[in-house]
Amino acid sequence: MDESRKQFEIMAAKELCILPEMVEKDRTGNGYNYKPLNLWWKIWRASRDAIKIKLDDKVMVEDEFDKGHNCAIDYCANAIRAAGIKVKE
Repeated sequence: MDESRKQFEIMAAKELCILPEMVEKDRTGNGYNYKPLNLWWKIWRASRDAIKIKLDDKVMVEDEFDKGHNCAIDYCANAIRAAGIKVKE
């Protein structure tokens, strides 16, 4: 499960005053059986799709600092994607 869906299920469970496991059990593929929950999930995904992060460009590697710079760009991009947010290429 990606981080975005995990965050959503925790938030939805709090709003519905139920355990997150109950939300998880309601899943059907990329949605939920409970109609209001399914609507919330669609809205949640749309809000995440609207966000796109632009990171610095990678640099030509001439030394260890440049390697570190490029590695940091990759690390940040992976962390952002794991949160369900897109990275502009």
